Amino acid sequence: MKKVLIVDDDKVFSKVLADTLIGEKFMVVEASNGQEGLTIFEKERPDLVVLDVRMPALDGIGFLKKLREKNNNITPVPVLIASNLSDMDKVGEGVSLGVRGYISKTEETTEGIVADIKRIIDEEERKKKREGMKKV
Repeated sequence: MKKVLIVDDDKVFSKVLADTLIGEKFMVVEASNGQEGLTIFEKERPDLVVLDVRMPALDGIGFLKKLREKNNNITPVPVLIASNLSDMDKVGEGVSLGVRGYISKTEETTEGIVADIKRIIDEEERKKKREGMKKV
């Protein structure tokens, strides 16, 4: 069972997304800010992170920077930014830090978000299999 970490201070968004993912047979862990997200990430080692940009304590970009610093020796976990259109400058910075996609909270359906998550996790699985075959 694949595990998704949702790092977002919007409790409604997090709950709706978590409930939908659980219904799709994902394990879900949640954090309400970037600092808490880093702690949970280290403990849980999720397969994918859904990350808000604007949060208290440590914002999404700060989370990404610290995550990449701490884990530069392992294969990076895919990250999807979940934000509002007004955060496009931050999204660009996130892309430079290796995020795999952008979700507009105001324009995307929960089902669309789950489809994106499934697609990215499937891509990661195929990539790992190809890399495993190259080592043989």
